[in-house]
Amino acid sequence: MSSATLPLQEYKWPVFKALSLLFLAVLFTQNRRWLEVIFDQRVILPFLLLLIPAALVAAVRRENPMWALIACCVPAGVAVGAINLVAPLVESDSNEELVVASPVVYTSIALGLVLAYALRVIAPPYESNPTPTRPLGFGLSLLLTVICGAAAFIIRSDEWWVFLNAEGLLFTIAVVLCCFAFNDKAQLTFCAVMARGGLFCCFLAAITAVTLYTASAAIMDLKGIGPVLAQPSNLIIYGTLVAIAAGACGVRPPEDRELLTRDWHLTEAYVFITLIIYPPQTLRELMNL
Repeated sequence: MSSATLPLQEYKWPVFKALSLLFLAVLFTQNRRWLEVIFDQRVILPFLLLLIPAALVAAVRRENPMWALIACCVPAGVAVGAINLVAPLVESDSNEELVVASPVVYTSIALGLVLAYALRVIAPPYESNPTPTRPLGFGLSLLLTVICGAAAFIIRSDEWWVFLNAEGLLFTIAVVLCCFAFNDKAQLTFCAVMARGGLFCCFLAAITAVTLYTASAAIMDLKGIGPVLAQPSNLIIYGTLVAIAAGACGVRPPEDRELLTRDWHLTEAYVFITLIIYPPQTLRELMNL
């Protein structure tokens, strides 16, 4: 690096970051449709609720909340998207209602990704937290996350009990136990294993959802598709809640690159489900309406 660039980085780099972020925000706000979907109550309210644990835990610890929020943005986006996927699957009586609900299924993950990258502009330098969080601390974080998730369920649907799925919960427990059972080589901390368990729950949900959907579609069991898909859809919600609780505790990989990889794996698992099971209408289909 030449010495001519050092003064720019030392004195003007924060200003450059702020201006670049502001420019990007202006471009987004000029698109009214984007704003309408982002600020839809089915998207923005549950998303903000799921970021409360990260902000609250950081406030109690008197830490900068930026990296905890960044770690929770994409899991929160996936969780909100899955919530908006489960509700119409169970509640909708017609195809028209499913089409109307489809934009909010994809918007939350876009919001999570954009916010995760935007916050990196103003966040302090990345630092992994080597101090392990005790199981009690994670339990309190998980409890707070579950409370915020329950509030998101109630906001999203009057029939909030559709988000309570015994099989999904048992699968979540089983996946986490498997992560602990096979932790003999990596020797991860308790919270790191829980974070990995949440991620693997999302992978399992993607596989089971597509498998069950194709099996039901093959035998034309259309009436049973909604309840069948509720289990893997709730599983991805439970997995992301575990990931949010771990992120709120400050669990982060040694490098930011690994955190980015985790976020993209979560996004891939969720998009895999939605594009196979719940794809938006193509341009050709819209032109034939």
